[in-house]
Amino acid sequence: VPVHMPITTPAPDTLRCIPEFVLENIVVLITMARRTVGAITEEADIAGLLQPALTLVITFMGDSGRTYNPHLRARLAECLEAMLPNHPDDQQPLSSLASFYREQLFKEHPHRLQLVSCLLDVFVGIEMTGQSVQFEQKFNYRRPMYLVMDFLWAMQEHRDAFTRLAKEAESNMEAVHPPIFLRFVNLLMNDAIFLLDEALGNMAQIRTMQTAQESGAWSSLSAQEREQNLSNLSHIGMLARFDNILGRDTIRTLVRLTAHAPYVFCHPTLVERIASMLNYFLLHLVGPNKKNFKVKDMKEFEFDPASTVLDICRMYVELGNNPRFCAAVSDDGRSYSPQLFTLAETVLVRIGGGGLIGSLQEVAARVATYAEQRQRDEEILANAPDEFLDPIMSTLMLDPVILPSSRTTVDRTTIARHLLSDQSDPFNRSPLSMDQVKSNTELKERIHAWIAEQRRNTGQARPTE
Repeated sequence: VPVHMPITTPAPDTLRCIPEFVLENIVVLITMARRTVGAITEEADIAGLLQPALTLVITFMGDSGRTYNPHLRARLAECLEAMLPNHPDDQQPLSSLASFYREQLFKEHPHRLQLVSCLLDVFVGIEMTGQSVQFEQKFNYRRPMYLVMDFLWAMQEHRDAFTRLAKEAESNMEAVHPPIFLRFVNLLMNDAIFLLDEALGNMAQIRTMQTAQESGAWSSLSAQEREQNLSNLSHIGMLARFDNILGRDTIRTLVRLTAHAPYVFCHPTLVERIASMLNYFLLHLVGPNKKNFKVKDMKEFEFDPASTVLDICRMYVELGNNPRFCAAVSDDGRSYSPQLFTLAETVLVRIGGGGLIGSLQEVAARVATYAEQRQRDEEILANAPDEFLDPIMSTLMLDPVILPSSRTTVDRTTIARHLLSDQSDPFNRSPLSMDQVKSNTELKERIHAWIAEQRRNTGQARPTE
């Protein structure tokens, strides 16, 4: 029976009678076959047995109406990874013929263009289950998805699928239900911040413990205490390795997307987050505290700070033509300083990133211009009345809106950013979507009148960013 995607007919009631373990067994078969090369021989590839298997995966992975369990849908994404041709992480490579047929599967399968949207839907679905999903479990689910996305990105028609979803997101940034690409990008940034922060914290702990061990401080400890320290060092090292691998995959995905769809990242909903994230990690990796993360045998922990610095600088360059992004970089009072990019240039020379320096200097000059304006604005607007400040971010509101349930007033960008991860009122947990918020027109007029008055008093006519 031919299958037409996307499937628009409702799932039959009889599907409810089929236990989940039937699908789970298929997942186990396909994934184990990849890990034990020879369990499914290349004759199976030639016979086209993987094509109906891919149809099954797309059907159930991409439709929560047919597969309610988000964990099972995530396991189906593992099947996609098991169907890939040879990739760098393979311990037992497939034969050239088997690898060729698998590559053709993703180029010729009649429903291949559903893959990208299905993947993003599952990626987001793991976060939005409403259940308590352990970080390690969540990232273990996402690891195969990164490998599949990496493979698909090399094919133009799949890259075009990312582009279509990005343009849909650009046109619907404040829709009642945020577009899947927008939620995906938001979660990528959440993951990158968490993983890199955890990784750097663990690397600093490892350095402290290695320094104590080498200095002889451990020699005065009892045998039991030394054994405990070694066990702790091993455990922290394992966590650091996990965070570094997943952090690297997440950052590289962001590098691709910022180059391909910079307009999404520069929207007011996301631009402050991406700017502050880049500033924070660049400062840690090129600033005065970078030696805190230098440990013995960095490869053992999959720690590659040079690669991360290059990736971060590439994102600055890709986004740096947008005035809103440059303004957001300069507005980050926590990590930005005029010396930040100078420090980065020094490191780039040493790690082979000289080709980025010219473009990064142009970005730095644009950011510096906004930083000067920001300093003047801070002096003018420093004494804003409390009612003009966003209750979550403590920043001056430019577009205040009223939340219908709690009746709290917040800035529009603040609540839009919150709703990407949590569709509820942050003050009382009531369900909330962007179409329900109401502009606080009276307060907005008073805020902008106050800003204009402050500028007149100091002779500035330029509007605030």
